[in-house]
Amino acid sequence: MKSSFVRTIALATLYILAAPIYAIVGIRRVGHLWSVRNVLTAGKITCPHCSAVNDLDVLSICGRCKTVEYGNRLRCSACRNVTKGFNCDRCTVTIWVL
Repeated sequence: MKSSFVRTIALATLYILAAPIYAIVGIRRVGHLWSVRNVLTAGKITCPHCSAVNDLDVLSICGRCKTVEYGNRLRCSACRNVTKGFNCDRCTVTIWVL
């Protein structure tokens, strides 16, 4: 009985000490998701190297199932594959979006 009480107190203390860390991680994650949302809703992304504007909705080939379709180059509607980046149309440098 005494042992389970001490364990419960120790566990509650750990949760209380970890709560601020989880809050900071959560706030950072929300900030990242907000910036990704802004990029995806704009439909265009500027290359950080050559400043070319790249459309997200283009004729693209899925890297996994090789389906060719017009739509978002970050997601294949056939196999549901999600790509985190793509090559710039002008300088062919990889642009990481997600």
